[in-house]
Amino acid sequence: MAQMRERMTAVRASISDITNGSYSDDNGPHVVSPFGVELRRVVVVGFVIDKFYREGDDSGKKRFESITVDDGTDTIGVKVWGEEDASVLEGVKESILALVIGKVRQYNDEVYLIPEIVRELTDPNFMSLHLMERYKAVLNRSGISLPDTTEQQQELLTTTPSATITGKLANDILAYIRLEAPPEGIPLKDIVAYFEKKGQDSEKVQTKVFNLVAEGALNEVSIGQFCTSDI
Repeated sequence: MAQMRERMTAVRASISDITNGSYSDDNGPHVVSPFGVELRRVVVVGFVIDKFYREGDDSGKKRFESITVDDGTDTIGVKVWGEEDASVLEGVKESILALVIGKVRQYNDEVYLIPEIVRELTDPNFMSLHLMERYKAVLNRSGISLPDTTEQQQELLTTTPSATITGKLANDILAYIRLEAPPEGIPLKDIVAYFEKKGQDSEKVQTKVFNLVAEGALNEVSIGQFCTSDI
């Protein structure tokens, strides 16, 4: 019996990670982002600023439908061909905030996405969640093991995130960074290592750091280097 091929994990990205990256078809279509993250199957969040539709005809030309998504860093086309595939974009309207899960492709030097899921998002806080998860993808390169978005987690991608709750751990992280961070910021791996020695779970510390960035309490001076916003 043929072995089932494992589905690629989806990595959260900004659109500029894709459009400013280096595309290649070697070992399958993918983009390497400016931060060195390999992007094959991605999650992006942005506003639908345009929608195009063309019916198929008797000459064999397939139905074609596309949307353009803008996340503030750049825009990208999301394209489908054929009746069955076009159903993914059914009901998608201009001006909505949307989550897109899709595969990276290129044609005539244009990088675009073939969508698997396109969902409207009604909570603008989802952009903050997306930003935090994107940090995780980038920070994999810093030597810290961070989870990708697995297929089993896809349903969670379309749920509304709960409000960020600050507490003792958040205050301890801020106090530590204020005390220890040089002007160029302190590496996330050092923050995690410090609090692991105090008995904290590494994943909990990472998530809290991302929450503090989204809240504006921390600044990312450079990739993976953090300082408090009041410094």
